[in-house]
Amino acid sequence: MHRGGAPSSGTRRGQSGFGLLEILVVAVILAVVGSFLYQYFVSTTKTVETIQQQKPMSAARLAADRATVASIRTSLTLYFGQHGAYPPSKDVVATLLNPPPSFQCEGNDYRYEPATGLVTLVIDDASRC
Repeated sequence: MHRGGAPSSGTRRGQSGFGLLEILVVAVILAVVGSFLYQYFVSTTKTVETIQQQKPMSAARLAADRATVASIRTSLTLYFGQHGAYPPSKDVVATLLNPPPSFQCEGNDYRYEPATGLVTLVIDDASRC
């Protein structure tokens, strides 16, 4: 046994630290988790880009539908000027329109009130378009 107070140059027992194998296992785990996070962020970015691209399209489709309703109102104003009253039903309004109106928002249509001649869109919200 060596008594001089200086440590011997041999291996020391009880020394704590990480071995090469442990460091490699941690590195592999971090790489796997990192790749999953990267894929998640790329997917999220693509989803956000898609939503941002669709918003202007929804607004454009709704604007086109509003323009269609404006043309229907113009036809009703002309009808009222000629006949002194609004058409009695939506079916009669449809005969005034040639070609029939086509709406850009899926499932959109117009409502017609014969008493007042009021025409409104069924879907008038860009988020639903």
